[in-house]
Amino acid sequence: MGVAELDADVALSRKILIAISTCGGGTGSHLGHLLEALDRTLWEPVVHCDGHLQARLPGDVRVFDRTRKTLLDRYPLAQIRQYRALRRTVRSVQPRILHTYFFWPILYGRLLKRAGLVPCLIENREDEGFNWSTWEYRLLQLTSTLPDRIICVSESVRDIVLKREGIDAEKVETIPNGVPFQPFEGDPNSDREMSEELGLEPHNEVVGMVANLNRTIKGVRYFIEAVPAIAAARPRARFLVVGGGKDRSRFEALAERLGVADRVRFTGFRSDVHRLYPLMDVSTLTSLSEGLSITILESMSHGIPVVATRVGGNPEIVIDGETGVLVPPKDPGAFARAVIGLLENPQERYRMGMAGRARAERAFSQKRVARRYEALYDEVLGA
Repeated sequence: MGVAELDADVALSRKILIAISTCGGGTGSHLGHLLEALDRTLWEPVVHCDGHLQARLPGDVRVFDRTRKTLLDRYPLAQIRQYRALRRTVRSVQPRILHTYFFWPILYGRLLKRAGLVPCLIENREDEGFNWSTWEYRLLQLTSTLPDRIICVSESVRDIVLKREGIDAEKVETIPNGVPFQPFEGDPNSDREMSEELGLEPHNEVVGMVANLNRTIKGVRYFIEAVPAIAAARPRARFLVVGGGKDRSRFEALAERLGVADRVRFTGFRSDVHRLYPLMDVSTLTSLSEGLSITILESMSHGIPVVATRVGGNPEIVIDGETGVLVPPKDPGAFARAVIGLLENPQERYRMGMAGRARAERAFSQKRVARRYEALYDEVLGA
């Protein structure tokens, strides 16, 4: 048997089925980065999605898109349908590992493990469980012996999992999210076109935030509430709010009431966020809770200093005073002062941006993260 045939047999015998409900936002970006970096000579990843599939996944990854939205697709009928759909995919793929994201796929995975349909079960925790109810945690506690490993994206998330879920600490491992790295290759024409599209002038100082506008937990209102103070101190400042969601109109109305609507650009969902980062002088995040922010990591990889709230995994990425500035949550005044301080000091912005890029490349590159996932897969399979 040749080397190529051996590699193919290895990959086919080590299928990983990744089950996720909604594949978009930061988690969708994380999953896309992870799948790009997994060694295809060792692993054959397959994705099952039973919600909104928005993320761009590598073209060689087989995807079972089970998304279905009807009037009958509500609790508990939706959950019965989703469980049966995942069971069909499991029987079709016959994975060595089932790897689940978000509450319902996590619970379905545990039921499939108990039924003997999957040999190994790995779960991810992408946030601090801010939207999980008491009864949902109770279900996780009652089935806590079933997963082989739980991956947490930050130590703050791991602490909450150990406190609330009753999981054996030896089963819980922290592996951060990762992002790809490329040499700086600016495209002046692309940057100019994007600036013109957004109504930005060359002399503008751009403060940006990338966030899901549907999630109150992202604290977008505090970003908007800080704009008047920043604009008063830095009249050339303009503000980008990048992300979609039904709450966009509410934030636009808030900017209008505060008299800064002409300074704030709401871009909606963008699949080309990578083209927006080069326009930013400061990248920000005003979350009230955070697992490990892909937005912060992407900003750092682009050499942009970050102003973020001191919550969740943010302090595990941003070194206050070195790669960015950390501020208290729900404090527009402190946030505004931090942003103004960076806009007033271009040298400090550059120093923090370069330090952040070096830190992100050293600790949070997608290749480094993928190797840690692969090591964990090997461990679970007993390799």
